[in-house]
Amino acid sequence: MKMKTKKIAAGAVLLLLAGTVSGCGKTEIDAMEKLDVSFSGVDGYGTALVTNKYDWEEEVLEAIGGDDPEDVSLLGDMMKIESAVSYEVFPDEGLSNGDTVTVKVTADNEAVKEYKIAFKAGEKEFTVGGLKEVEQLDLFETVDVQFEGSAPFVKASIKNGNSSVPVNVRYSLDKSENLTVGDVVTVTAEYDEDRLLEQGYTVKEGIKEYAVPECDRYATQLAQIPSDTMGKMQGQIEDAIRAKGGDELTGMEYIGSYFLSLKPGMDGRCYNAVYVLYKVEEKDVENPDEMVQYYTYGRFEDLIILKDGTCNVDLSKYKLPEGSAFSKNICSGDIFWRGKYYYVGFENMDTMFHRCVTENMEKYEYESDVTGE
Repeated sequence: MKMKTKKIAAGAVLLLLAGTVSGCGKTEIDAMEKLDVSFSGVDGYGTALVTNKYDWEEEVLEAIGGDDPEDVSLLGDMMKIESAVSYEVFPDEGLSNGDTVTVKVTADNEAVKEYKIAFKAGEKEFTVGGLKEVEQLDLFETVDVQFEGSAPFVKASIKNGNSSVPVNVRYSLDKSENLTVGDVVTVTAEYDEDRLLEQGYTVKEGIKEYAVPECDRYATQLAQIPSDTMGKMQGQIEDAIRAKGGDELTGMEYIGSYFLSLKPGMDGRCYNAVYVLYKVEEKDVENPDEMVQYYTYGRFEDLIILKDGTCNVDLSKYKLPEGSAFSKNICSGDIFWRGKYYYVGFENMDTMFHRCVTENMEKYEYESDVTGE
């Protein structure tokens, strides 16, 4: 009797090694017993992955009569059995330390009944842990947006990026040209967010705005031009008129200015221009006892008002009326005739206004402070 009892006990041990035998002769295998979940990423952005899903393969192999895990003749059977069991973990992303995830195991025991096995399935909970604490980065800490040039033609550029960021970051501007004071440019940082999270970082912000600061700007009104600058331009043109008139010049009178400013969206030879206007009196070449009166101008271009309120203008670059004639029928430029002789200039204010202003009205707005003519 004692020996018989021992034999039964040994058989029971073998059955336990192979799994639990159900009442209908099937071996029951716990598909949840050894499974685990691994967590990766950083706190608040972690992910979950089911591991040890098929650690019951040896039990299955023994239950179906196999003894060699590398036996290729059983490969098809094992693949069929494995496909009958599926695992799902939820939630599987956006996880924080201390969260709970659930693994749901589903088994299609009907598909494996020919092997006389049955899987024990269900749900199993796991607590999230081991996620690294996330660190926030300021991608714009060392970004330097520089503005160069004079408004409204300021150019923006990015001179520095954040070299301490553990991933490549590309910075771009939404606009970089034809800017004026107060305009806002947006810098966008492009980076691999997933890779950054993998390394334990998030960013404070991905875009940042920068305003164009006070800077030099092209003059847009006569009133912006300081009186000392106007005086210098007048002095230069008066010297030029004296040099041109020579001994025939008997007098000149400053009568005002025209100011031209380029219209928005237009292209022109310059952004602005100032015409310094004069009434000139010279001896009549044909009748020396008489005087000839006419009008002339000196044109300066691209006056810039500096940040300190002073004005920058190249006094060496100016334009006076030009003209020439071989005869009254063969002539060109800004001339008028008095007897047999011609004069370079304008016989009246209307013709000078036409030359200076009217011909430029398509592209330029104008302002005048001429009085008394």
